[in-house]
Amino acid sequence: MSLPPAKTRFLDFLLESQALEFGAFTLKSGRVSPYFFNSARFQSGPLLERLGDFYAEAALVAAPGATIVFGPAYKGIPLCLATAMALSRRAGRPIGYLFNRKEEKTHGDRGLFVGQQPGPGDRLLIVDDVITDGATKLEAVALLRGAFAAPIDALVIAFNRMERDAADRDAIAGFTRATGVPIHALVSLADLEQALAEGALGAAATRALPADLAARLRAYRERYGLPGA
Repeated sequence: MSLPPAKTRFLDFLLESQALEFGAFTLKSGRVSPYFFNSARFQSGPLLERLGDFYAEAALVAAPGATIVFGPAYKGIPLCLATAMALSRRAGRPIGYLFNRKEEKTHGDRGLFVGQQPGPGDRLLIVDDVITDGATKLEAVALLRGAFAAPIDALVIAFNRMERDAADRDAIAGFTRATGVPIHALVSLADLEQALAEGALGAAATRALPADLAARLRAYRERYGLPGA
């Protein structure tokens, strides 16, 4: 089955914006990865606007009843803002945004959270870039549930590395098992491999890709990927 057009469009966008980088990247785990997802590349208004549209499209599937988009500090802050704006347009109703501070503010606009505070009837959607061991996402869920009664409908991430964590476990399955919150990824490593194999990506997006990229991605996933992935 061919890769869905929505996934191809998003992969093209990631390559054009250089949010997907290729080379040799030493990760926190010590693994040397042939690619790196860098959300800091979305540095301009037009890029954030396009990114928000992709997230909003996924949100309408993963969490159609969400009323507030939460992004964990710091990378999740621009994501929740962009998604809330795009989702408001697509859903035809106001969607709030919410993010946390690293430290609680004790003066002026006090508190740990900035944005629309969830109340009765609200439902939350969490957005972030990638998931590795899931620790920061677990902390975000605990933070939200400790402060608000609003249910969390889903976590939407941009890229699923399909990789075992440092304890040789499936971090995504473990997160959902621990929290009950499903994860929806816009694209995965397998999607990227399939797009490369099918020649489905745009010429402008793929012009500078390493010639041996497909083989390097396959070797990395065979070594560190999830069983059966």
